[in-house]
Amino acid sequence: MKALVNRLFLSLVLLLPWHSLVVNGYLRKYFSLIVLWKELAVIALFILAITHKGPKISGMKLIILLSTIFLLTAHLFFNSVGLLAAYSYRIYLLPILMTISLYKLADLIDWERIAKWFVTGAFVMAVFTIIQQLFLGESIYLNAGYPVNTFSDEKLNFTFYIGYGLLQRGAGGFIAPIPYSVYLILALVLLFKYKELFSAKFAKTLNMVLTISLVLTFTRSTIATYLFFFVIPYLNFFTPKTVKYLLVLVFIVVIQFFIVPASIQEMELGTIDTFWSNSTSLEDTSSAGHFESLDRGYKIAWENIGNGIGLGKVGAHTAAFFDNALVIESGYLSVIIELGLMTAIFVYLSFPMVHYKKGSLSTVIILVYLAVSFLLPLIYYVELSLLILITIEALNNEKKIYVDHSRQSVASSFG
Repeated sequence: MKALVNRLFLSLVLLLPWHSLVVNGYLRKYFSLIVLWKELAVIALFILAITHKGPKISGMKLIILLSTIFLLTAHLFFNSVGLLAAYSYRIYLLPILMTISLYKLADLIDWERIAKWFVTGAFVMAVFTIIQQLFLGESIYLNAGYPVNTFSDEKLNFTFYIGYGLLQRGAGGFIAPIPYSVYLILALVLLFKYKELFSAKFAKTLNMVLTISLVLTFTRSTIATYLFFFVIPYLNFFTPKTVKYLLVLVFIVVIQFFIVPASIQEMELGTIDTFWSNSTSLEDTSSAGHFESLDRGYKIAWENIGNGIGLGKVGAHTAAFFDNALVIESGYLSVIIELGLMTAIFVYLSFPMVHYKKGSLSTVIILVYLAVSFLLPLIYYVELSLLILITIEALNNEKKIYVDHSRQSVASSFG
């Protein structure tokens, strides 16, 4: 049973980051039901969990989980829109099943192995993404059926670029740059705790490549969160180590400039300048869109604060099938609008607040999740949600190979 449990968790750790691009984008063309692989894996783990006489879930946490399931199921039967509601219901339910599985199977999980493959998998994806951004172009995503912009089916949706320019943002194997940037943060923090699973040189390489790829997502909210929680409080800027990282990043950009045409070089520089100017002044369309969405979301949430407008009416995943779906960028407001305030509170208590462990690094992941969710509907990214929960429990684990009580940042911990 232990071997099966760890194989299932390994499959999730290695395949979830590639689900949108490889499974949903390419493999589904040949076998449509393959997109359900993660549901089957989570359900299999849940069945193993409830049949395993492992650790018990404490009283308050169990009450929160069962109450959340009850409220979601009530919405499914009494406050929903046909089959679309089942699709949304599964988005909320899968993390709860994963939570129960993580608790009940805790004594069977080989966290060192899971963490090692998680970080290694993120490194492989980061290398792929950097190469794809700088040299290969967007055809990989276009051929996988990713959304295109309204002016040309040869360019991705504007979300994948900065300043409407030619400089593409890194998205890895995810559906957008934002979930990919959060995934990189998860890997960086796991690398901080489990760094002694790797040689010193390889750990430095891992840290450098993951950090560079995070910067190249140009995702301001997650980069700012990473700096706020992991770098600024502890890092002395202009140390030899940080200077080396900056030099490597500059080297990569310089090499790329020798390869691409001069006209693209000029446009890329102009795009970066525009991105920086708009980011510091909050005058870009992305910031304006966030503010407009928040303002509209607050008004709609207040009007539907009781039971919400119904399960299966909110979110980009619903908009793909339902013309009148409401898309609000804030995760909090989206859940309140869809399910009402009380259910929203339970949803966020069960995911991931129920995993809180005092003194664990998982606390900062929870804070990152809650901070980023203010602007972005992270809860609707199922693959990322499951990876966040796995990361939190990997950080909660009391490992024996390494204990560090010093206050170091992730970015400055490898020396």
